[in-house]
Amino acid sequence: MRKTLSPLAALLLAFASLLLAANYAVAEEEEPQERWFQIEILAFKNPATEVDNPEVWPAFSQIEHPEDYIELRNSNRNLSLSEPLSSTRIDEFINDGSLSSFRALSSEHYQLRGERNRLDSQDGYQVLFHDVWNQPVPNREEVIPIRLEGGEQYGRQYEFQGYINLYVERYLHLAADLHLTEYKISEDPFSVIETPELTLPSLQPPTTEDDFTSLLNDNSPFINIDLEGSDEFYVSVADIELKENRRMRSREIHYFDNPKFGVLVYITPIETLEP
Repeated sequence: MRKTLSPLAALLLAFASLLLAANYAVAEEEEPQERWFQIEILAFKNPATEVDNPEVWPAFSQIEHPEDYIELRNSNRNLSLSEPLSSTRIDEFINDGSLSSFRALSSEHYQLRGERNRLDSQDGYQVLFHDVWNQPVPNREEVIPIRLEGGEQYGRQYEFQGYINLYVERYLHLAADLHLTEYKISEDPFSVIETPELTLPSLQPPTTEDDFTSLLNDNSPFINIDLEGSDEFYVSVADIELKENRRMRSREIHYFDNPKFGVLVYITPIETLEP
């Protein structure tokens, strides 16, 4: 004897089918689930402009340096300013899989070549950073910041530097904390920062050698040009921050900007062969 579904059972079955179809549709809209991506970042300085109400930027560097971070290898710049702390977690992360991760690739891999050419051909724009690399993208709990730096070098620091976090939390996300620092040259750095617009009453000139040395740390506004042969200093007079967390779509150009500089990001999923 052929059994038939009761009206309630048929309704539940239909509801379950609709739910599965909806979940499939949502999955289709989400970013691809490839673990590896090719990341390209192009950062540039905007032309100098005069505005009626200019933003007031802090003079001190506001960069938050993480304990662990990753630097690109074979980059277009000398990234030997400071080595990241060694850790087993980082070693496992950058050596994951058969692809070479966090190694800057040649310009043949650029997807933003047209944008770069337009920036180079227009007066007032200055490219600060342009690299492309492959990397695995973990979930948010396992992400390790990637250090970026470029542009003009002032003593031990680059004018453009900061960190990005790339992670998957249902969708692909990029969290950026990037800074453009403006410097002036002076033999008396305190005379520069104690101008009316940059008054720092809590900062006093050093009175001992230890006090002087403590000023020359990573977040100091003072950078000695040559500790042995010069009395001139690069003095940080403005620290411009671009801080944003954004959901990313692959194969699309994403634009991050503020009045002083902009960043273009292009992300391409990489198909990897299963072992």
